[in-house]
Amino acid sequence: MEGDEKTKPRLEIAHVLFIDIVGYSKLLTDEQSEALQELNQIVRNTEAVREAEAAGHLIILPTGDGMALVFTGSVERPAECALEVSRALRAQPSLPVRMGIHSGPVQHVRDANTRENISGVGINIAHRVMDCGDAGHILVSKRFADDLAQHRRWQRYLHELGDVEVKHGVVVSLVNLYAETIGNPAPPACVAEVRRTAPGATTTRKGLSPVARATFIIAALLLTLAIVSVIFAPAIMRSIDKNRATSAPQPSATASPSFSDAIQNMVKQRITDELQKGLSGKSNAPTPRVAPTPGSQPTPPPRP
Repeated sequence: MEGDEKTKPRLEIAHVLFIDIVGYSKLLTDEQSEALQELNQIVRNTEAVREAEAAGHLIILPTGDGMALVFTGSVERPAECALEVSRALRAQPSLPVRMGIHSGPVQHVRDANTRENISGVGINIAHRVMDCGDAGHILVSKRFADDLAQHRRWQRYLHELGDVEVKHGVVVSLVNLYAETIGNPAPPACVAEVRRTAPGATTTRKGLSPVARATFIIAALLLTLAIVSVIFAPAIMRSIDKNRATSAPQPSATASPSFSDAIQNMVKQRITDELQKGLSGKSNAPTPRVAPTPGSQPTPPPRP
């Protein structure tokens, strides 16, 4: 029973720093060996690694294209190691590296070669955090950042990025660790993509084709124009009529008559002519002769 207790894996909280070389698989075999050797030398020369190894609080695990550093002592050591590595790499831009840090439970196990190894959620999440970064990034989980923020000196380094869904649907809250000459202040590509596709973003919804987007924009503009026209059309028409009334020329005495006036004058002249013609016809009609009465003398006709 006691033997079983001794061999049973024990969980403990560790602070894991993952480091890998960006674009490692694209390098030639010789270049891969040189890059790994260069990175190992930089990491081994950091003060944080030397102190942790001397205290027995560090296990370094090779990962093929980088390494995982498992610190079991101070929470600051993985962050200090990341800063030292970042400073050293600024002088060697040919070695693009990204880093990720997380604090979580781990357990000591034996691998197939009976060598000591580390497994657990702490290792897995640290790896996922690192995978979200690009060259030069030092990303840390929100859990690790909250512990680090208890020390005033680290607060200026921590810049929250938000939640990102990683492998197997796991959501991690990321914080970018950088300063003036340390780390990469630009948001990682995965975070920028999440912001573009987030619900409520100012950009067009994901899945709309260019034609659909153009149709939507035109329809919105036409609807806006219609609403503005309905609201302001009466006022605009009154303003136009007022301007026309004030700008129209006043009729003068010498102005030529309009077409309607000419018709009226023509009708009046025709009526006048007809009346005059009727009156002249009556004046030219012959005077009727009166028959003489008996005993009266006939009136001689007038001399010509």
